[in-house]
Amino acid sequence: MKKITLLFLFVICAVQINAQCDDLFFSEYVEGYSSNKALEIYNPTDEAIRLSEYSIARASNGSTAPSSNQVQVLPDVMLEPNDVFVVVVDLRDTSLWDSQFDKPAWNGYNLIDTIFDIVTGLPVTDSLGNVITGPQYSESGSALFGDEYNEEYDLQCKADAFLCPDYDSNNTMYFNGNDAMILLKGNAISSNGDNILDVVGVIGEDPEDTLMEDAWVNEDGFWLTKNRTLVRKPEIEKGRNELDKVVFALGGTFRGEEWLSYPNNTFEYLGIHNSVCNNEAKPDRYSCSQGPLASLYHSVEVELNIFPNPVQGGMLNVESDRQIRDIEIYDLMGRKLFTQPIQDLNASFSVSQIQAPQGFVILKINYDEREFSLSRILIE
Repeated sequence: MKKITLLFLFVICAVQINAQCDDLFFSEYVEGYSSNKALEIYNPTDEAIRLSEYSIARASNGSTAPSSNQVQVLPDVMLEPNDVFVVVVDLRDTSLWDSQFDKPAWNGYNLIDTIFDIVTGLPVTDSLGNVITGPQYSESGSALFGDEYNEEYDLQCKADAFLCPDYDSNNTMYFNGNDAMILLKGNAISSNGDNILDVVGVIGEDPEDTLMEDAWVNEDGFWLTKNRTLVRKPEIEKGRNELDKVVFALGGTFRGEEWLSYPNNTFEYLGIHNSVCNNEAKPDRYSCSQGPLASLYHSVEVELNIFPNPVQGGMLNVESDRQIRDIEIYDLMGRKLFTQPIQDLNASFSVSQIQAPQGFVILKINYDEREFSLSRILIE
């Protein structure tokens, strides 16, 4: 009876705020390794919408407007109410795997094997001495593929459409951390910008110049738009389109307040969106083989003290206001380098255990089976 009551209240609440759920917006942004790039577009309304009346655009490297080959009209299909449409960069031609712009989007047949340290050449192990495995790459950086399928590494199966197969003709989907991605009605930004529906990033800002970072960052300086998966929070009812928020010259900034941030190459949330705009509650994870899945794991905000950062050797210390179950370290391609069980509010471990080269790594703190937080640390 309690579950029925909660669902009833959810539906009533959704009806009351439905006036705000009036047009398409981005519900997910994936900027993963190499060509693992995807956008999810969500229909929050009660009516089907013809997607060919909309476009996505890329304002790259601080440009104030997309060029002619950086606007992509969406396919001529009807997007049903409360449904999503996933677009993935069209890189499936295996004959082009070794070229700069044509390393393929992952298809689930990634070769999974022992990860070796690029400096020492030794296998990477966790704190218990277990060898860590993950996706393999050639010396040129291309993903290697085998015969065994693993859905966790399949971005291609999530696509409703593959776009921009030729970089020179149209490179809208070749975004990276310092490109503003725009959802607009029509096929060109109007003179007053009133057809802009949503923006990830800031039009006219290059964070490499303004922030000295490869991407827009959150208030803690953690990358948002490079090597990350962003999922729109369920309470968001419309796109981010106020010009004073999305245009740099008018004071726009991007700190990711409306988004949940997940590790590099996280694809499990693509294909469905849980929102207060929905007529009924939905899960937020989707499996190509099993369909919608209940949410099991999500990031949380926790008071943390991590020191020293940068760290030059010796001990790295973590203080938390919640009990830590275990700690994991990942490189910026999402490969696990280190793990250690904790079961305490505080943790200390030697940087020499991480077996990572100098540079940024990702510190993932797991609190229980459902909740975690992420921080970036610099190893010098």
